[in-house]
Amino acid sequence: MESNSETDPPREVIRPSGRPILDRLARLLERPLVIREPFTALDAIVVLGAPLAPGGELSPVVWERVVAAAALWHADGGRIVVATGGVTRDAARAESDAMAEALGELGVPGVIIERAARTTRDNARLTKPVLDAHGVRSLWLVTQPFHGRRSARLFRRAGFDAHVWHITDSVQYRDRRRAVRWLVREYLAWAWLLVRG
Repeated sequence: MESNSETDPPREVIRPSGRPILDRLARLLERPLVIREPFTALDAIVVLGAPLAPGGELSPVVWERVVAAAALWHADGGRIVVATGGVTRDAARAESDAMAEALGELGVPGVIIERAARTTRDNARLTKPVLDAHGVRSLWLVTQPFHGRRSARLFRRAGFDAHVWHITDSVQYRDRRRAVRWLVREYLAWAWLLVRG
């Protein structure tokens, strides 16, 4: 593990796989999933949770979501920020609490916290009352690129004009071995979504 500055939590050192076949496979699997939308000011920014590192610290995946959401807020991408994610994998605290704390350290005040969601479907369902109470109709979703399309679909079903903020330098693009695993899991989640409705 290494840290890039005093404000960065320890991050895994990620090296490209060096396997062109793995990279081609990842690019092929990503193509239908990844959304790139132009910047526009929306009502809110919703940061989706992901498992924390041991000790309740931000994992590299969660850290990049937090950094992207903070940058988006500082660029006036949304007037409110919501962190959504409950306790997963026997963590000591909710993902949303860890994200809100880090967002505060990055200069984002008054982050709204949703602490019960354990799935992407939960993220959409459980943030809806909070977002409705704040008059939110349009929102940015901050998550890894492979996860954006399904997230947007679920938030649109919940009644929002949902857009996906593309994390250009995502760990998904730097660690292709992990990306392929995530992409396969994402296709399984899509299958479940289509079957379950």
